[in-house]
Formats: sequence, C-alpha cells, structure tokens
Amino acid sequence: MRKLKKCLLVFISSLAIVLISYGVLFYFNFFQEFVTVKDNKVQWNNLPDDTFKSCYAPKLSFSSMPVTEISQTSINLLGNPVNNIKVLEKAQRYYIPLKSICTVLGFSLVKNNSEFILTKDNMNYILSNTDCIINGQSYSLRGNLIFYENKEYISISDIEYIFNLVADFDMNNKVISLLTPLSNSNKSENELTDGKVALIRLEDFSAESVLLSESGQMKFKIIGNYLNSQGIKYHIAWVPRYKSPSNNIDNDLLSNISIENVGFINTLDYLINHGGQVGLHGYSHQAGNNTSISGIELSHKYNSSEEATRSVLENAIDTASALNIPCTFFESPHYKATSKQKEVIKEYFQYLYEPNSILTFHKIQRENNNLFIPTPLGYVDNLDVSSIEKGLAHPTPGELASLFYHPYKELNFINFSKENFGVKVDYSSSSPLQQIVTSINRYNYRTIHVSDLKN
Repeated sequence: MRKLKKCLLVFISSLAIVLISYGVLFYFNFFQEFVTVKDNKVQWNNLPDDTFKSCYAPKLSFSSMPVTEISQTSINLLGNPVNNIKVLEKAQRYYIPLKSICTVLGFSLVKNNSEFILTKDNMNYILSNTDCIINGQSYSLRGNLIFYENKEYISISDIEYIFNLVADFDMNNKVISLLTPLSNSNKSENELTDGKVALIRLEDFSAESVLLSESGQMKFKIIGNYLNSQGIKYHIAWVPRYKSPSNNIDNDLLSNISIENVGFINTLDYLINHGGQVGLHGYSHQAGNNTSISGIELSHKYNSSEEATRSVLENAIDTASALNIPCTFFESPHYKATSKQKEVIKEYFQYLYEPNSILTFHKIQRENNNLFIPTPLGYVDNLDVSSIEKGLAHPTPGELASLFYHPYKELNFINFSKENFGVKVDYSSSSPLQQIVTSINRYNYRTIHVSDLKN
C-alpha cells in the first residue's frame, strides 16, 4: 500500500509539473501583441524576410503546354456571335483572336514592335505577350498571348479582366458568352489602411461537382466579386486533382481537357483577378480508395515517408506550374501532417497555412524563415457565425483573427439570371460570408494575404 501511495504521489507530482510547464508556455506564447497594419504595412515583431527560396524547380511549365484547336465551341460577345474564328486551348484555357475581340468592341489595334496598342475613347491599353498596361496600371496575363497561324490569340480569362466583362460557360451547348461585368466589380476605395489583421481562407476548392457546372462557377465568381468590392483580401485552398475511386472519377487537370475544366480554371483566374490568393491544399486530398476532400493525404498513416511526402508536394506544384496558377502557401488536408512531414513542407513553402502545434493554434509562429499561420477563429458550422463574430468583436489578446469557410455553404444564398447581355444578381445579405465581412468592417480589421507577412 505504501509503495502504491508513493507511485501515485510521483505520478501526481509529475502531472502537476507538466501542467504548470504547459501553463507557463501557453501564457508566454499566447499573450503577445496583435498583428496589425499601419500605413498599409503589416506590423509584427517577428516577420520573416523576403529571401525564401523553394528547394524545388517545377518539372512542368506553362510555356511548354501544347496548343490545340477546339471544335464545336462558339463565342458570343455582348449578344453578338464572334464568327469565322478558331478557338484554341492551352493549359485549360480557351483563346480567340485578339483582332476579332477588338473589332467587335470597337477598339483600334496597332502593333508597335512586340507590343499592341489598343485604344477606344479615353481607354488606352499596351499589350505584350505576358502583360497589359491598362490606363497606367500593370496587369499580368493569366494566359499569355498565343501566336498561331499568323494571328495573336488572347485567353477568355484575360479578355474578362482587360475589357471588364464576365464569362459564362454553357456546358451543354458549348457556348461561352462574354457579358457585361457583375455589379460592383471594381475594388472598394474604402479599404482600411490601419487596423488589426484578419485572414480569410475559402476551403476545399477543387474541380468536382458544383464547380464543374455553369451555375456553380458563376456563383463562385459572384462571391469573389463581392469580396473584392468590399476590399477583402482572401485565400483559396486549391486541391489540384479530384479523385473518387469508388465512382471511377479521376479529374487530372493536366490530361482531362474539357469545357467544364476550362470553366473551372477560368473561375480560378477570375478569383485571382478579384482579390484571391491561391495555395495548395494537398495534391488530391486523399489516399488509396478514399475520396478527395473527405480523405487524408499526409499523416502518420498516409505518405509518411520523406519520399512520399515530396511526391505529394511536387505533383501539386507541377500541376500549378503547368496551369500557370501561382501558389503562395501550403495547407495539409485536415491539418494532419506530422512534424516530420512539416519539416519537408518547409523546404518548399515559406507559408504553412495551419498551426504548428497545439501550443500555437492561436497565433503565428515563425521557424527560421517559415511562418505557420493558424485559424483560431475556426470555421462556420451549420451556417452559424456567432462564435466568429464574437471572436472579432472581443478578441483575446494576441489571438490571430484568422478563419476558414467552406464556400459551398454560400451558394444557396445566391441567385442570378442572365438579362440584356449581363448577369442580374440576387445575393442575400444574410449569408454567412456577408455577415463575417460585415463584422470585419465593423470592428476595423484589415484583411491581408499571407504573403504580406514579411519584412
């Protein structure tokens, strides 16, 4: 009995030491300064520098992707068919002749050495193979120009941005309509320059189900347009390859060329052009016979070796490079990556958009030149945003105002119709995302991209 009491006393003492140590560590890790923005620059005492370089050079590149002619696909521009043209495809984007677009829209087109000068009324654009100067502002083309059979071709995504239009993909009839822009398509001029930092991530964005439909793609554009109009910077956690072995589905965007996938990449381009920053959320977000999004890809059980972990990362990076999708961060599916797997991820990405450990689930943590960025405000469950609103209204000292949201929940709050060569939008202000944005603005937060977190 005496021996048992002694063992019990040792156990209790050890437990007390562990709890006290945890409490001390928690206290000093937790109570720190808020991350803020002042004079349009992030203020924090431990920001990394801008010298990070990934260990990996992609094996695939956008420039080397093939160009093919697409048949039985037609283009309408503000109700007018664009006739007698070829439609090209490269890296899941459709292209049409630049001259045809300028003719229909009434722009003069003059070639000056390697550049094109586009003018109409007081609008003046200077277009090169990779960039466009729009009334003095520089824009990087999402698709780059293609020179084919002595003609210059421009992608639908770039036509949208340069000429302020929105593309609607009719999958059944293989018709792409370029329509007048969504309302409030320009960025808000009321963006805060000072305030506490907030981060928003749109979760599980992949080429499956609703995001392969005409309605779903337009609704996501409406979401991106709304966020941009409110001056909100946001993130898109992209899963590059969608797999559902039980349903015999493997949507590899590098090999499965279809109008649905072209519409998906066009939607992703639209979000990038309207305030979104893309990161990789695994490669397929599954393993074995599991289905993407619900499955786990990195953990003690899955792809646990260094070689397998690198394969997941490099496959995802290669896909992004081939499709010309810039990716800034990595987020392991369900935050299940082990500490060893995270050590590997850190070689490829400066920003790991997830907590590093249970001790740092509430704040940014720097390790060498890497940052771990958690989401302590959590996510929207059952359309209830009350806990997130409470966290924004009454923030715990030092807690990062960071959250993620599954945007599929937002779609039932959006309706639209096509009228007079445009899109009429009915977007309920009672939606979870609009409630969150209202709170962000009410309590004077400033949304940033993870790439803003550097000296």
